[in-house]
Amino acid sequence: MRVVYLTHYTELYGANRSLIDLVLELRARGEVEPLVVAPREGPLLEFLRDAGIACAVFPFEPWMSERRYSGRFYHKLKQWWGYEKAAMSRARNNVLTVPGLAQWVKAQRASLVHANSAAVSIGAAVAREAGVPLVQHVREMPEKHYRLHLDMGRGAYGDALQSADRVIAISQAAAEDLQRYAPSAQVTVAYNGVLRGSRYAEFALQAEERWLSPSPVRLIMVGLLHPGKRYDEAVDAVQAVRAKGYDVRLAIAGGGRDKELVAHIHRVGLQDVVELLGYVEDPFPLFRSAHALVMCSRDEAMGRVTVEAMASGLPVIGHASGATPELVRDGITGLLYTDGWEALTTRMLELLADLPRARRMGLAGMEEAAQRFTVEEIGRAHV
Repeated sequence: MRVVYLTHYTELYGANRSLIDLVLELRARGEVEPLVVAPREGPLLEFLRDAGIACAVFPFEPWMSERRYSGRFYHKLKQWWGYEKAAMSRARNNVLTVPGLAQWVKAQRASLVHANSAAVSIGAAVAREAGVPLVQHVREMPEKHYRLHLDMGRGAYGDALQSADRVIAISQAAAEDLQRYAPSAQVTVAYNGVLRGSRYAEFALQAEERWLSPSPVRLIMVGLLHPGKRYDEAVDAVQAVRAKGYDVRLAIAGGGRDKELVAHIHRVGLQDVVELLGYVEDPFPLFRSAHALVMCSRDEAMGRVTVEAMASGLPVIGHASGATPELVRDGITGLLYTDGWEALTTRMLELLADLPRARRMGLAGMEEAAQRFTVEEIGRAHV
């Protein structure tokens, strides 16, 4: 079966890394011949072409946007109008893109269109015009997590979800969130596969090395630099923990908007303690050298990084929102906290006070990840 996958960006962050795992697994099983469409050239298409997967570029745009307002009322009104004009321009561009893409889908003799994210705006229109079914993958809680604005309104977003022949949500939290927009949508929950089973076994052999030198304790955060990730919260907690006499370091790997975070790190005087690594293509060497992952994001739809860290044998300190409690069992594979940096500080201190327990939680998390989040399992769930 030939399947056209639509993805709305080309960087190698979570949704696209999961897409790579999915298409490679389904192709290896002989069940799908994947074709991937993105709005522009980029690292994703380079990777896929090197893997022998056909790709194409059609310049569609997402129908969700980040809107930030400042100044007085008339400033905000002017900003709002600017955002609205930009959204209308994107919508017009998408309308013009749909016919050509639908014709391409037909020419490829595709049996199915698969939208890789709820941010993909044209999946329903392309599938309808091409006369093929639509699978809608929902990998985010756009308003809750990223504080995105639904440019065409909640009604249009809900209609698109409900028009899909199948909706796949990557967690129970994501499934419950999309029910707010599309209450009649038939939703299947399928967690992302993160690693092949053989790689879990490989990481198990390395899991004990970090505990041979647990000082300083190295905390790691990985992900797009975005306010919704709450990196500043972790910085404040590290400052409080160090004030208690613990030698703790924090490394943050990810690209994006770092200006405010850099300013905050300097403001609290931790520029020699908190290291910003920028975008890192392969986070696993970082996990191997760390002692715990910190996940401060609110309303993560799943959190691929959380599972990657668990697979590497790291205990996770995560915020008890979104899908994080579906991944991390409090006191068994990690520690969950609510509220802000003070609560995070308490959980950090709890972990630091009993490193043998931290080691046991990391090993338990590794076992659970290997059972629940293999690429092979996600391939079976999508057939």
